Amino acid sequence: MPIRYGGIVNIVTLVLFFVFLCLALCLVVRHGLGHNYPWICIVILCLCRLTQVSLDLAATEMFPPETAPNTAISSGVAILTEIGLTPLFMSTSSLLNATQRPKGRRMQWILIFLHVPLMISLILIVAGAIDPDSRDSPTFAATETTKAGVTLYCACFVVLVWATIVISSRLYLATSTEVKILTTVVMSLPFFVVDIVYMMCFAFESESGSQRFNVISGNVTLQLCMQVIMEYIVVALYLGLGFGLPDKASRLAQRAVSLSEMDPDELAGLFLWKAYNVMSGMEETLVSLHC
Repeated sequence: MPIRYGGIVNIVTLVLFFVFLCLALCLVVRHGLGHNYPWICIVILCLCRLTQVSLDLAATEMFPPETAPNTAISSGVAILTEIGLTPLFMSTSSLLNATQRPKGRRMQWILIFLHVPLMISLILIVAGAIDPDSRDSPTFAATETTKAGVTLYCACFVVLVWATIVISSRLYLATSTEVKILTTVVMSLPFFVVDIVYMMCFAFESESGSQRFNVISGNVTLQLCMQVIMEYIVVALYLGLGFGLPDKASRLAQRAVSLSEMDPDELAGLFLWKAYNVMSGMEETLVSLHC
């Protein structure tokens, strides 16, 4: 039996995201703890997409497209399709947080706390997808809970765009590495917004309408152009950035060079100050234990 159009799209996505997964794992190791969070999020995204397209491929080949079955497999595909935006959001906010001087302390906390509504939206989308009301129609339908989760995604994206504009306005404070990060994030936003628009159209499309944006029974070409290819481009941009940034060894070498160029008195003061902080902490611990 020949593979259907949707099945071909899923196979291509499966191959590409497997390659992306391997590259992202390399970047997680390459950048080391404390600097690899954006690529850990990309790894999670790749695992979501690999699971999603595997389930979707099974559903596409098991059921004729005209029946548009509403099964547990379809619900799983819908959940993974929607929540895939969460790691993409987190990766973007983490990249913006990697810009030290242009960011500022206040913006740092805003980007960190952005993860809270992202997790709430993820929970809402999963809760809406497992709601029995989502299976009342012939195909998977977005419930009010799902709509709330997708709306929260939209609000998070507005905050992300605002943060990018604010940080980019302080580009004169950025190092060459930070300029690369900001340039990549700015380049990814147009593709990101198309993905968000597709999710909004799916969530708020009328059940009595044509269902072109439905993630299960909608137009495959529309989903390919507005969601799948957009994610290909964003993930490829972030992976390319990861290989262009200094790795763990380069950062350690740069740190050693900067220490060697410091004035001996300044260097001694730095080590003495750190030793003083350590000793003070130990003394406070001993006093508290004694009391």
